[in-house]
Amino acid sequence: TAILEFLANEFKLDPKGVGEDLNFATDLNLTPPAVSDLLQRLQESLDFTLPEDKLADIATIEDLLHATDDI
Repeated sequence: TAILEFLANEFKLDPKGVGEDLNFATDLNLTPPAVSDLLQRLQESLDFTLPEDKLADIATIEDLLHATDDI
């Protein structure tokens, strides 16, 4: 839930409206570098590290949540 709250705050969205199917590129119009920057800020803010090998595969919130499963 901390991840969803961070994203809701970052994009001024209602946390209840931030679904797992939200796509960073198509729904939020983020470029790959912007997604990378967002993931970096998220990791710093919540004090965790995403596995490097999974970063390129993160396109949706669901992808992000699955990438954090092993953390």
